[in-house]
Amino acid sequence: MKKTISVVTACTVLFSTSFVYANENDTTELDNKLTQNRQEQTTLEGKIKNLDTKILEIEKNISETNNKIVGLDVEITKAKEEIKALEENIKKNEDALGKRLKAINGNYSIGYMKVIFSSSSISDFFNNVYVVKQVVEQDKDILKELDSNKLSIEEKEKDLNSKKSEQETLKSSLVRDNETMQSDKSELESLKSALEAEENSLENELEEIAAEAARQAAMNSSDELSGAVISNGSWPVPGHSDISSPYGYRLHPVLNVQKMHTGIDIPAPTGTPAVATDNGTVIFSGTKGSYGNTVMIQHDDGKVSLYAHNSQLLVSVGQRVQKGQAVTKIGSTGRSTGPHLHFEIRINGKHTNPVPYI
Repeated sequence: MKKTISVVTACTVLFSTSFVYANENDTTELDNKLTQNRQEQTTLEGKIKNLDTKILEIEKNISETNNKIVGLDVEITKAKEEIKALEENIKKNEDALGKRLKAINGNYSIGYMKVIFSSSSISDFFNNVYVVKQVVEQDKDILKELDSNKLSIEEKEKDLNSKKSEQETLKSSLVRDNETMQSDKSELESLKSALEAEENSLENELEEIAAEAARQAAMNSSDELSGAVISNGSWPVPGHSDISSPYGYRLHPVLNVQKMHTGIDIPAPTGTPAVATDNGTVIFSGTKGSYGNTVMIQHDDGKVSLYAHNSQLLVSVGQRVQKGQAVTKIGSTGRSTGPHLHFEIRINGKHTNPVPYI
């Protein structure tokens, strides 16, 4: 596993994030690096997944081995209890046999005549001697059996201890394997984290290139549109006549409360030009709270038109504009749910339904 990780480490290249905006070759190079990065991430993910599977299997084996060790401990304890009980029985029977042997030896020591005289009859004497000998022989058989059982259980205990030792050795080996795999997994995850950081950096660089290109294009487009009259009508978004939200009270799409809608919403793709509805002078061009990027024009007849949520402003304060001249580009800045133009007409500072004026 360590060899595999070393190969991955050698193959993983952390690319520099310093970047000078240049040309298409730079973008191609970044794209290639990003592709390679993601391929390496996919490879690491596969290795991590494989290690997770092995770790789960090892943990399962460790658990099973623990259960076996516990079971062997129970059997060993039981065997020790059996051995102790047998030893007590052996001692008890040995004591009883010793007493009987002592009694018999004592009887023999007083002589045959005395034994005969102490018996009610000769047959009674021999009968007594025979019975005692039979009991002694039976005791000896019991002792032999107990001793044999004790040896058998001692062998069983020895075998159980041997098996327990094997299980503990196996468990130690499994724990070591698990620790090694956990370490390998941590190393792989560390490499993957580095690749993810590099991926984010590469994506940011590509986004910056795209944003710079968009800014350049917008500047060129702005230069082309600034001062250009592109419509002779008074509708603020040429080519887009739908009204997605009219003037008046409505359920606000963002705030989700009943609220006065002070203008009309005209949906159109981002970047679509919006035009002055009449001749006038720009009195505001900038960001205006929830309106986002906004232009306001004071028209020659006194009314004021307002253009909100734009992606780009094409005119500046104090600039004279003509009817049909492009003044903004539609977007979704400020409090907005999508690209559209919010258009208002204000008379004496108060909003009014703009439709009659366009």
